Amino acid sequence: MEKELMDEIITQLKDKNDKAAYEYAKQIGTESAETDKYLVLIPKFAEMLTDKSSYVRTRAFGLICNQARWANDGQIDAVFDLMRELLYDDKPTVVRQCIGSLHEVALYRPELTDKILQALSEINLGKYKDSMSPLIEKDMNELRKVLE
Repeated sequence: MEKELMDEIITQLKDKNDKAAYEYAKQIGTESAETDKYLVLIPKFAEMLTDKSSYVRTRAFGLICNQARWANDGQIDAVFDLMRELLYDDKPTVVRQCIGSLHEVALYRPELTDKILQALSEINLGKYKDSMSPLIEKDMNELRKVLE
């Protein structure tokens, strides 16, 4: 993939119009089920994991997870430490979306099972509101079932 095209994709994913950027990310996610053409963007998606916008961070996390079926040279493992930080985000919706995205990694990258389980065990449910903690815990338990 040409650098200009890669830069354009990242620009669209970081668009200030979150609805448009979300729809574009969804399109890439759908295409990623059919093709590995976005695999080369994992390093670019990883850079987005530290963006100031939680929307951009969450989008990047999901897009990396969408590449799990194609990533076979440790590409996801290489960025997992950056990814895991989002599992400890202050925003519970970020945590929930990221846990949900990890299902794809659990299915296609069993070599990451121990790292995912370790990351889940380090989530501090006590820092979230009582209304969110049980939901995050439920998400965690569902992911654990997929991993086992």
